[in-house]
Amino acid sequence: QSEAMNIARIGNKDQADMEPWKLVKKDPDRVKTIMHLAVQITANLGIAWEPFLPDTAQKIKDFLNIDQYNWEMLGTTGILTSGHQVGKSEILFQKIDDSFVEKELEKLRASQKELVTNDAQPQKDSIDFDDFTKTDIRTGLITGAEKVKGADKLLKLTVNTGLDTRTIVSGIAHQYKAEEVVGKTVSVLLNLAPRKIRGVESQGMILMAEDADGSLSFIVPEKGLKTGSEIR
Repeated sequence: QSEAMNIARIGNKDQADMEPWKLVKKDPDRVKTIMHLAVQITANLGIAWEPFLPDTAQKIKDFLNIDQYNWEMLGTTGILTSGHQVGKSEILFQKIDDSFVEKELEKLRASQKELVTNDAQPQKDSIDFDDFTKTDIRTGLITGAEKVKGADKLLKLTVNTGLDTRTIVSGIAHQYKAEEVVGKTVSVLLNLAPRKIRGVESQGMILMAEDADGSLSFIVPEKGLKTGSEIR
């Protein structure tokens, strides 16, 4: 790739030094030689760029009316013979100016704003890794569910944790019916200290994702795992 760019630099320097657009008025025959060399350099670029810029190499091939590149001729000045008819040229690379860069930066900034919403809750205080390792989170299977009497938002869930079957009270009844959750695999915080909620002892917590409008979703593994698999 670096050698290919060196070929391009040679071509640019030759044109800048010779200035054929000025020389054509004084020595048109010399300009023919200069442009012949420029076309040979262009053909060399088509060969050198083909492995990593195939579309650009094809444009050069079309312009030069070459059916197939000959790799053995790379580095020579006889790729095209005298009198060879070339086709219509086109711009190979779009010029990148400041306005183009600014437009692309604006697109990038806009996409980043979409990813970061103002509705997201701020991050909580940092905890030590040792504190995190104290949590015991595993996959569980809900095998039974019923509403807690006198509580519109609470479901009493029977959960197979892989270690045991336990009761967990979860505040999801306003979005999930009891019959909807039976059979679901969920993420369970097992070693949360038991506590009584509306007279029912809850022995853990079902972990849920919640967005800004309060919509809830179970946190489910992307592929099937055995009940009781650790989440860490």
